[in-house]
Amino acid sequence: MILSKSRKDEVDPIEFTLVRDLSHIATVWVEIERRLPQYWQAFVKREAEKNPAGKLASHFGAKVTGTKDVSVASQSFSKAVQQYEKVAAKYRDFFDPEAMEEFADDPNSFKSHLAKEVPVIAGTLNQRRPELQEWQSDFRASKGRDLLEVFSNVLDFRSTWAKAQSEKTYVNCDEPAAFALDPLDSDESMSLTSVIGMGIKSIVLYHLDARILPQRTRLDLYGLYFLSGMSDFKLPSKSSEFLMINDLEPVSGSFIMEHNFWYPYGVYSVYVSRIFRWLDQKAREAGGALDTHVRYVYVSHFLQAVCSEHAEDMKIMRVHDRFGVPA
Repeated sequence: MILSKSRKDEVDPIEFTLVRDLSHIATVWVEIERRLPQYWQAFVKREAEKNPAGKLASHFGAKVTGTKDVSVASQSFSKAVQQYEKVAAKYRDFFDPEAMEEFADDPNSFKSHLAKEVPVIAGTLNQRRPELQEWQSDFRASKGRDLLEVFSNVLDFRSTWAKAQSEKTYVNCDEPAAFALDPLDSDESMSLTSVIGMGIKSIVLYHLDARILPQRTRLDLYGLYFLSGMSDFKLPSKSSEFLMINDLEPVSGSFIMEHNFWYPYGVYSVYVSRIFRWLDQKAREAGGALDTHVRYVYVSHFLQAVCSEHAEDMKIMRVHDRFGVPA
């Protein structure tokens, strides 16, 4: 999608309607599914070469042998889950219902603790990247009461919504409407302009429950961009729905190809849930299965592996990373 098309801070609403269309989703999925096997093999190869035997074989130009695909993937996934659980504990402690009740008496305390204890907030505040300066300034100018209200509303939504998401129910969700996640995108009481958007919300929700709530970060959307063949699927803007191309501030003659930070969370959930089922089928074919309690940890890990195959592409896409120009 195009960020402005000469209309500052505007995007074409028609495209957001098109990406929700079931026939469009079906077309995109065909391309993703077609490429999954090749990226799976690349993932297995990369992971196999990380172990001592694999490094030695790679050094001498030999193929890694003696290790089954699923076994290699299982080890990699297991490490990803361990890392996830370690970080997730920080989110679960901070957003514990009793802790949130205590913050209600002191919203300013909520903001200061949020900035120090929640990894996605603390990490972003501590980075010195030029493109983050505006967000950092906006966060520091935000009111503790507003931040507390937004997160409280998100957590309330999650609590009510999750009660209806038994595993039996959730596995049957395969259309955006079935996921019923649109309020997270559209309800103004669950966002804080220029400070708390769907990216941050999805990271928090993912660390609270990776069974039913995927994170929707830059690498996750880039992963879908590459899996979908970098196609525009005949969208009017002639650009990928997984990207947000900034034509306002070209750098050295190039447009910044950022991830689509407005991508509908429900549509995103359709694709990542299907990818999980594909990965799980690979495990089942080998006599195993993936743990549904952390289904989206596997998917996010795999999407990051997809991005690893396109390191040079991302250097070009994120031209501001090379020139230090704000996005």
